[in-house]
Amino acid sequence: MSEQATNQKVSPRDLLDIREKSWRPRAEAVSLAAETLDLIPAHRREQALVAFGRELRREGPGPVRERLLRRWPAVHVLATAGVAADHYERGTFWPKLVSVLGMISDPEFQRDWGEAFLENLRKLRMPTFENDGDAGTRYVGRILLHAGMPTYCLKDFFRILAWKRGSAPGLTPEEFVSWAATKAAGSGFANVDMPVQRFVRYGDEFAVDVADRSFELLDAVASGSPLDDVLLPQRFCEVAQELHDRRGIELPSNGGQPAAIRQDVRPRLVLDPYGQGLLLRLPPVGDAPDGRAVWVVALDEDTQQVATESLWPGSTEPAPQTDVAIVKPVRSASVALAGREHLQLPLIVVDDKDPLLAFGEDCELIPRGLPLPAAKVWLLFPGTPDSLRVTGSIPFVAENPLPPCWSGFCLVQVDLSDATTVSAGGSTRTVRKFAAAQIETAPPVHGIRTTTGLPVIAELPRIQIPSSMANADWDVTLHDSSGATIARHRATGALDSNELWDSVPRPLVGTFTVRVRGPWGRGASRAFTVVEGLSASFSPAWRHFVPRGLQTCTAQVRVTEGVELTRDRMDFDERKRDFVLRAGAHSQYRSLVITPPHMTVAYQAEHFVVSPSVRPLSLIREDVRESPGELILDIGADAEPTLHLIANNRVIQKLSPRSGRSGVYRFVLAEIADTLRDYPQASLALSEDGNLVIATIRPRTLFTGVALIGDELHLSDCVSVEGLCAYLFATRAPWRRPACVPVVDGRVKLPAWLVDAGPILVMARIEDPWVPLAVPDWPQAGKSRLVEADGWVTDGTPEENAISAFLAGDDSQPVDVIDFVRLWTVRALLPSLRLGTRMAEISDAIDTEIYANPAAALAALAGSEAQSEAIPSLMVRTGLAWANLADAHENSAPPWTVRGALPAALLSAADSLWSDEEIEAAIGICGDSVTGLLDGNDPHASAGRMDESAELLDREPGLREQFIREAGLVPKGLLSAESRVIASMELLRDRRDPKLEWLVKHAHSVLKEGERLLRVIGDPASQKAFDARCHRERDGGWRVLPTISMAFALAARHAARGHAEANKWVVREQRPWADLAAVAPQLVTIDLIIAELTVGRRAEEEAGGSA
Repeated sequence: MSEQATNQKVSPRDLLDIREKSWRPRAEAVSLAAETLDLIPAHRREQALVAFGRELRREGPGPVRERLLRRWPAVHVLATAGVAADHYERGTFWPKLVSVLGMISDPEFQRDWGEAFLENLRKLRMPTFENDGDAGTRYVGRILLHAGMPTYCLKDFFRILAWKRGSAPGLTPEEFVSWAATKAAGSGFANVDMPVQRFVRYGDEFAVDVADRSFELLDAVASGSPLDDVLLPQRFCEVAQELHDRRGIELPSNGGQPAAIRQDVRPRLVLDPYGQGLLLRLPPVGDAPDGRAVWVVALDEDTQQVATESLWPGSTEPAPQTDVAIVKPVRSASVALAGREHLQLPLIVVDDKDPLLAFGEDCELIPRGLPLPAAKVWLLFPGTPDSLRVTGSIPFVAENPLPPCWSGFCLVQVDLSDATTVSAGGSTRTVRKFAAAQIETAPPVHGIRTTTGLPVIAELPRIQIPSSMANADWDVTLHDSSGATIARHRATGALDSNELWDSVPRPLVGTFTVRVRGPWGRGASRAFTVVEGLSASFSPAWRHFVPRGLQTCTAQVRVTEGVELTRDRMDFDERKRDFVLRAGAHSQYRSLVITPPHMTVAYQAEHFVVSPSVRPLSLIREDVRESPGELILDIGADAEPTLHLIANNRVIQKLSPRSGRSGVYRFVLAEIADTLRDYPQASLALSEDGNLVIATIRPRTLFTGVALIGDELHLSDCVSVEGLCAYLFATRAPWRRPACVPVVDGRVKLPAWLVDAGPILVMARIEDPWVPLAVPDWPQAGKSRLVEADGWVTDGTPEENAISAFLAGDDSQPVDVIDFVRLWTVRALLPSLRLGTRMAEISDAIDTEIYANPAAALAALAGSEAQSEAIPSLMVRTGLAWANLADAHENSAPPWTVRGALPAALLSAADSLWSDEEIEAAIGICGDSVTGLLDGNDPHASAGRMDESAELLDREPGLREQFIREAGLVPKGLLSAESRVIASMELLRDRRDPKLEWLVKHAHSVLKEGERLLRVIGDPASQKAFDARCHRERDGGWRVLPTISMAFALAARHAARGHAEANKWVVREQRPWADLAAVAPQLVTIDLIIAELTVGRRAEEEAGGSA
């Protein structure tokens, strides 16, 4: 019977029967009830509820009512969700529902209605969200989830979505939901209604789909585009339009692009399961000069510069994507292009609260908080395979080794087809069980990628719609690389979605995204690069090492008719690894990189990494003995390779691989560390005759002396080896990157800017032209040679030239300092700049300039050449730890990294107030303790205090090191209990350092002065923090150093706010505090941040107080 027939007089039960028959197919064709509400007018839904109410009033509580509530499941679910969507306002769902029903609620009503709602969801095979913890309350929370967020709070959802997109370029819907869910589960959102927080936290794949469509909606609203193709309920569109009309929604720079395209502009985590392990993949750089770019990458406190490879000299192609191996567990990573360090792109690597990392079969990270596919996945977690807890069953497909510094972690591949949850290390992930569309692509063409590193397929993808959703409507679109829609096909599940390709000009060449949208959470999206009919053959099929590089090779490329190639045959000599050609059709072209499969060797140690290379590696004997690491050999086939350590033309030792899979083998060099004590030079070869060398091992000394003759450096006793380069460091301009100059016959031609530029530090390194290494840091003592010379740098800006001249002893060029990175670099490297008696004069001058410009100086500190562990002592020595920053506050949070946490904390609180944005940035590095401290309740206040166990750990250094190692297995937030304890244990380890002699001797008097000062200050929160750190029995000696550290920090932060007595005391104690910071930098960093959070307060508290 049609719905028009219901205009006749019918009974309530007849009406409900009619509605059930009409609505049930609609309910079975969607994921959430909210998707049907545009198809069923509100008055019809409420008419059905009135009928329900009449039936229920006749029966009252009991079994009959329970059966009635289950008799019309589609009507019950859809009408209930409609009330939540249309009428909910701040906890008013039940009163609104009862009002529509025309009933008087009894004590059992909510339970009966809610239980029926859940059971009816099961009948309709709709998600019940019963595995999702709280989800609000058992009934209302799940009803609101099916409402897809009430209309009343959609503005909250759009505001946080628009803000996050604006602050995180290239954000994907998955990343947004992962971030929002994590925040909702932690500190929560201020001024965001709970249904929104619950939807992003518990909505799983449905929340991701709604976020993706909302991205498109906000882009369309902001740009004035039609909203017809957004595929969201009308109420979403109306609220978004109203919000834009009243306040505006800023369109992100990459707005309008599908998620798979947006992802390419952000760094992300990927997995190399058989080789290097966890990788940080840096995106292509479109505006890189000569096809090159330099990234500044921070992994916790370690910072390195990573250069991309140019495809060819003078290339105008984007600098390709670059992988950085993460050789040990770190909590956070942050990347920025060199010269744009203020534009940091941060991401969490190992979260101590959620340390399980999951990767799909494509080895891409599945963001935290999102369900895992019911398929094969890679899992990386702390523990062993036995640590994995499963609901259901999971067969183990593989267990792979990890780099040496990942000891204590496990990498396995499992099949989740029959699992519902997996847990490890405190993390629990659900498994996605609802059938969804699939986009299947053919395997990539072997040996061919785009210039940005993307794989290339030769056939069009195949689209599969789940048979269980045959009644659903599907929207299939194809987008080009700019995000523009170039084809659209709409069909029900019974039709073939692959008819999309009938409207596309063939053959197809280019990078595209195919997107399938249907019921919420059941769609799919996939980016791909295709050249139809593409294939390649190589002769030989695999290139092995030869003395000058790789075997010679010929490549033949074929395409289907209609595709143009700039050439189809390429010859590779021993030095040629890649060849670039162009393929195109219908005026669409892509540059392709042809790389015949070849042998590679890589190296990973704690402090030194070499990416896969096609030539033998050059290793330093002293480094291998100190930190052996592993060689990773990819020979492209299953085999039983053996490495031969060859010295003095004979085999000294043989090494078998620790593991091998898919042609990749790992060799542990710790096995040869003792042997290298007797053999300063050796090689590692696959053959006993030494013809197939994969690594050479040499002493660090590549020359014994250096002399400056004219504009050349002459190196004494210089080894003759291919790729030898000299790195030249200008001691009168230490902020400049070193010049890298080839060594030719023991001579080095000085670059023009280094002629008459003052003394030069010279170190040598063997470079691999195919695998750029990170630019070396300023050389440590004993690892370089000094060349004396007069002069200073004169080719820079007036400011740079003046600072360089000042270092050389010429102070006749006064200038206003703008770039404080230079001053910090000089200040940190002073002892190695060979300044003689002028070092104190220069130090005082720099400290004066820095103290007079605290905001600019703090902002520049993390970007300087200062070692991470030197930052707290530099801040104390220059007085920045207590400088007045009242005029330094910016509207946006400063970049937060582990290295730059201390400057960021002081800049964030320059106005003594912490905004929500600043708090969130701080939590990312410091952990959830931030919120507790700001609320006056430090959850780990006593952590870091020396107690009775310190005595034992002081006597048993082996036990102490074991404790530090186990406590630091999973990286924790900087202010976590574990991090505070580790910082105190490191102080305990180094307590006999001569720098601490004065402070230990006078600890009693310093401590008493600190106690008196805190009583004078009279701040209860500061007193509480200090008392929690006090030793229970001792009041002097090394045991109270953590207490003194806290007293220094609290006094400094009160001094920064104008407390005169506090200022006098920290100035008087500046030197011993700086010495403590030099010995225990982590402890001083932690205490200063704790002190700032203790003295500061939330911005809304101040606003509330003033109101």
